[in-house]
Amino acid sequence: MKILNFRNTSTIFLLIFSLFTVCRLFICPCGTCFLSVFCSMPRVFYFGLITVYLAITVSMAFFSSSGFHYHEVFSHGDRGKPLLALTFDDGPDPETTPKVLKILRKYNVRAAFFIIGKKISGNEDLLRCIVDAGHLIGNHSWSHSVLWDFYPSGRLADDIARNINETEKITGLRMKLFRPPYGVINPMVAKAITKTKVKVVGWSFRSFDTTAGSPESLLSKTISKTRPGDILLFHDSSKLTAGILEKIIVSLQERGFGFIPLDELLKLQAYENV
Repeated sequence: MKILNFRNTSTIFLLIFSLFTVCRLFICPCGTCFLSVFCSMPRVFYFGLITVYLAITVSMAFFSSSGFHYHEVFSHGDRGKPLLALTFDDGPDPETTPKVLKILRKYNVRAAFFIIGKKISGNEDLLRCIVDAGHLIGNHSWSHSVLWDFYPSGRLADDIARNINETEKITGLRMKLFRPPYGVINPMVAKAITKTKVKVVGWSFRSFDTTAGSPESLLSKTISKTRPGDILLFHDSSKLTAGILEKIIVSLQERGFGFIPLDELLKLQAYENV
């Protein structure tokens, strides 16, 4: 358990806040005890304390691998071996996912696809193709709403479970691996993760392929930033990625990297009862 986490941070700020409040209500008569430090603080300290607390808790929600809000997030493999895991988010996409699958088949690379549940309808055969080709499927929520991480924990848990249940009906596989939308983990998301008992997978290389300016910049960034043990995050819904994926795979292989399935890199079980 990491010392810097949501629970410990909240406890420390609550203690300081309580001491300051007590001092304001019952001012230290001697003015020399340790509480006198809090008695001398101006009232604006209240607002400053709250602001700092909110800034820490909100900003750390965007750094899921820190373990601040949830203690166990898998973000990379063994740094001592030149092995990588290729992952894709936001599919299945009927236009670009087949192109990605074709390239992966050509180079015999097995990847992990973190799928959005609401995209399955109409793409059931494509989902089966992903599985039949030997790739892993993971949970990227059902809705992937822009407000997803603002929902109460019960609704989030239902959203995660819905994707698991619907995907199992089509593939027969019950997913255990989960990647939160936008990579955000806050206290509500953490509770939903605990309730659904999924394993959280992050990344150590984020391509930002959905906002990349050009194929050249994306390729250059990938080559220069990739390290042994990395989990590479791309999107199979991105036309840019589909168009340059072959060059990315070849370039990394030429530099001595090998690709292995995500579950092998992390030594995790991707599905229940398999």
